[in-house]
Amino acid sequence: MISSNNFDSGSFFRRSIFAVLLIGVFLLNTTFNFKGLTHPTGIDQAQSAREVAKGNGLTTQFVRPLAIQQLIDNDKEVNIEHMFETYHSPLNILVYAGILKMVGGDDPGNFLMQADDHFYFLDQVIAMTCAIFFVISIGINYLLISRIFDKKIASVVAILMLFSEYMWQITHTGLPQMLMLTLFSTAMYLSWRAVEAQEAERSPIVPALLSGFFFGLLALTHWMTLWIFIGYFIFATFYFRPRGVIAVALVAIILLFICGPLIFYYNHTGQVLGTAFHAIHGSEAVLRQMETPGFNVKGLLGTTANAALLQASNIHNYLGGLIIAPAFFISLLHPFKRSSISIFRWNILIMWVFAAIGMALYGLRSNAIDANQLHILFAPLMMAYAVAMMSIIWSRCELSQQPGLLGNLHFVIIILVTAAPMILTVKNLDNSAIRNSSVAGVHAFSLNKILAENSSETDIIVSDQPWAVAWYADRHAIWTPSNYDNLEKVEEIASFSNPIAGIHASSMSCRGQDIRSTWIHQRDLTPLSYSVWMNFFAGSDEYLYRNNKSINELINPQSGRYPARLYLSGLLEPSIYYKRNSGL
Repeated sequence: MISSNNFDSGSFFRRSIFAVLLIGVFLLNTTFNFKGLTHPTGIDQAQSAREVAKGNGLTTQFVRPLAIQQLIDNDKEVNIEHMFETYHSPLNILVYAGILKMVGGDDPGNFLMQADDHFYFLDQVIAMTCAIFFVISIGINYLLISRIFDKKIASVVAILMLFSEYMWQITHTGLPQMLMLTLFSTAMYLSWRAVEAQEAERSPIVPALLSGFFFGLLALTHWMTLWIFIGYFIFATFYFRPRGVIAVALVAIILLFICGPLIFYYNHTGQVLGTAFHAIHGSEAVLRQMETPGFNVKGLLGTTANAALLQASNIHNYLGGLIIAPAFFISLLHPFKRSSISIFRWNILIMWVFAAIGMALYGLRSNAIDANQLHILFAPLMMAYAVAMMSIIWSRCELSQQPGLLGNLHFVIIILVTAAPMILTVKNLDNSAIRNSSVAGVHAFSLNKILAENSSETDIIVSDQPWAVAWYADRHAIWTPSNYDNLEKVEEIASFSNPIAGIHASSMSCRGQDIRSTWIHQRDLTPLSYSVWMNFFAGSDEYLYRNNKSINELINPQSGRYPARLYLSGLLEPSIYYKRNSGL
């Protein structure tokens, strides 16, 4: 029999309520409110993971023209049907590969979409994987924050994370941010234990080095996180004793983790950093060209300055929409009674500063959900310090002395404001059977079913959405080159082994009604971009299409080699596959 002295019914009730809410919100975001993966990078990593699950090694079906040029420049063999993945960090891809293998996702034929499917099943598998990591990170942050402050603040942060609409949106992207959040939170938990040990005059070596192990895993999940480690290295150098010894050991651990992938990249591309080296240019146009770009210092400085200003003006959104998280910076001015709390916040700040520098250098879009978004990793800890600061201020208010709800009114207000977007989502939840429209309106069904049925497994397709073609249609896809000359170069290279089978064009290439913006991105392939719209009008009049040369060239500039047109989706978000005739 359980003694009343050992059983806290109130605590059990609160935890039960939280567990029910957790399950409910999890199901809401992975089932009822799920419409498919939403980010190109997440989809790209998923398709590469399936290649690993198939037994093809760390390869990708998404081919960047610059990656082809990189192989040529370094005298490496160009095999478009077996391109090694040297752009993304490997760990998240390997995790996805294991999950896909377990559910049978290594055979795309197991999960072909039907006309009434709302989304691609494997999209849901990837999203659920991200969601599980998110749930794990909530638990880790609860343990960490309860040690730094107390269980009340830890509980508030856990609830805020649970009801953060922004964080759940990230789980729909397929991006590695939730795995990163889990690893970073674990590293910070161990770092805090090391700080505790040192403040208690015990040896911090074991927890500090264990934190380095998780920073190593973090680097293998996203190379940008090495900027965070630079901050941690500086903190470790000046704080942990014996001074400098632990910092050097941490560097050795990181090098041990990253040397394998760097050797892999060098062996297959001739460059230590692989194709990822060119990510610093921050432009998709660079990755779509067949000329190795020079290093534009002036352009890099301008891009870095713009990205820095963008981070400063959007910091609230980048921190997950957690309303008072930016108040962390105010907490830097408060003299906390425990020295360990004061010291640890400087650790967080130094790491965040270097993360911000890295994001400024490599670019960050105004959209808060970005593949290079690292601010979200700091959001729980920053929120904890902000809540603690608010609690200190609230304690000076007479209302704080009231029992129950009134005494904790500040927590209630923060939670309600943070949860408002999710509450509105539930209120407006649409259960109608609308087929999922994936990135930029290209239907997963049109690629997974129609395009796949009208192409063979060995076909190479040029596409403005190669990540989607590779994932949903399971076809080798080359990113549409930056101009016509580059397209001809790609066609010539492919013709030596397996000629390009067709060109997939979608509305994604059109920058809305801004023809100038489209021209900047597409150059002399702009007519191909707009052909998806014009085909529905000019293409309906066969006489006009066949006999008006100017219109024919405008709506299908590659008509001589790819004359067959296959309409993949409707007028609102058109998508067309120009197929090479077998006799050509």
